[in-house]
Amino acid sequence: MKRMTATRRFKRGAALGVCTLALAGCGGGGGGGGVDPATAAAIAAALAGPSGGTAPPTAAQPPVTPAPPAIQAKCAMDTTVAASYEEQRLPNKLSGSDAQSFSQQLLQASGFDHFGPDFAATLCSNGLAGASTYDDAVTLLHTEGRKLWQAALDRVQGRVVQGSLPRSDDRMLYWARLTMTLALRQWKPDFPLTDDQRAALQNEFERASRGQYAIDFPEGPKYKRVLVSGFDPFTLGQAGRDGDPSIRIGNPSGATILSLDGNTVALDDGTTAVIRTFILPVNYGPFIQGMQEDTLGPWFKPGTKRVDASVSMSQGAGEFDLEHYNGRYHFADFPGNDNLNPPCADGGSFPASLDCDISPPERWLGYAAKPWMRDTPPQFTVATLPFQKLIDANTGVGVINRDTGATGGWAVVRHDTYSVMPCTKEAGDTAAAQKTAQAAVDAAFAAYQAAAAADKAAAAQKYFDAITALNAAGTPSPIETNCAQTGGGGNYLSNASAYRNTLMRDTFKLSIPAGHIHTPVMTQFGSGSDAKITDATFEGRRDAIVAQARNLVIALAKSLSASSAL
Repeated sequence: MKRMTATRRFKRGAALGVCTLALAGCGGGGGGGGVDPATAAAIAAALAGPSGGTAPPTAAQPPVTPAPPAIQAKCAMDTTVAASYEEQRLPNKLSGSDAQSFSQQLLQASGFDHFGPDFAATLCSNGLAGASTYDDAVTLLHTEGRKLWQAALDRVQGRVVQGSLPRSDDRMLYWARLTMTLALRQWKPDFPLTDDQRAALQNEFERASRGQYAIDFPEGPKYKRVLVSGFDPFTLGQAGRDGDPSIRIGNPSGATILSLDGNTVALDDGTTAVIRTFILPVNYGPFIQGMQEDTLGPWFKPGTKRVDASVSMSQGAGEFDLEHYNGRYHFADFPGNDNLNPPCADGGSFPASLDCDISPPERWLGYAAKPWMRDTPPQFTVATLPFQKLIDANTGVGVINRDTGATGGWAVVRHDTYSVMPCTKEAGDTAAAQKTAQAAVDAAFAAYQAAAAADKAAAAQKYFDAITALNAAGTPSPIETNCAQTGGGGNYLSNASAYRNTLMRDTFKLSIPAGHIHTPVMTQFGSGSDAKITDATFEGRRDAIVAQARNLVIALAKSLSASSAL
């Protein structure tokens, strides 16, 4: 028994020795292929040696050949590349006589003027690229985008504040991002990139710089996870035109979510609510491509980090509106920041036309939303916010309503309005013909009633003829009517964000609070301030609206407590 054990040990040791020698002979990570003669002889001797004898001889180790250095791509920055429409606003001046553009003034005043030049140098310095493959470029863009996002959070939340602007300003994130997307557009590495890949790189940077890749939650039942989105500034005026003060516009939803990201709220049931946030663009294209679903989806899926509430927020009118109904139709009267609308008007602006109705991506919806069907997905979704709890939460306590000057903030209102329209051109034409014919019937009947006795017969005939024409006009098909025209938030991108958010809730069959908050309008400046990038009126409105918007989100978080009574 002992002899057999010794023999097994020798065989195992010899086998390990053979493996070691063979690997050495093959050169490991950098040598040539095959086994050299000395190594082969050593292996043979080890195999042929006496069973219990001496250890097999050790072969001489070949020199280790180092791996060849990675080849760094070369690059150039092509400043002749056309800027996007949004980037073309970067040179806009508040006054034609200003030495600097508005964006330069704002970025210097916030300490964010270095992001564009630093990013350009990271992409290309001394003719060498910061990334040498497409995958390397994606990694680089994620890193640089998250730096910008984190810097915005740090500034608004008071950790790192540079420049003269109040820390609550949200605009530096938008304008710094544009300096960086322009640099990325001008970047010309010498490794091949298709047009689709270049577009994908822009999208990856956009998402990273909007906090969409920075979202994370603690897992498990001790936490309640709250996800909140806001928007970029919008309605910024015409690109390339000086003297338009609207370029100064900020967005209270963006300022709010920058102040909230990472905040926690201790709940009465012993759990902790954790709030994470991200920014959405005011452009149709990213929505059509599924940016919002791609950001929400990972946190709506089953798992230990699944959200317990999801809210979209945007700037609205003169109060805090809690939108009740969200419509599928998204074609407002004005375009996005990129000066583009969805290709809806080309089909007559009816819901069934082109991209007039929202068609979320199949990868999240679970089925193809195209070709268009009226009710797949549905024409309306319904918010599941705790409306009355939010209304009763006294979120305006200590907040000055900058419209009235009174303390107590703005009204918080459940907003129930919506409207419908014909779904197709055919139904629209029929409805229009029917409306015209009905008006003719009404007019003929009024004429009959007013007619003198001698004219009654002729007036009656005209009335009967009008009824015949009304019957001939027909009635729109019920299958092609009652499509969404507006939700409570209209039919611009705020309504689109609300619809997509609540549809994701329904797609994953979640029973969670989800809905949309419209804030009061923020951007008002005092008289005589058209040439200023900020003033006390603007800052006071922003701080007041943000304070109450924060209170609403915190009230929502508190409603998640198992013992919530608010």
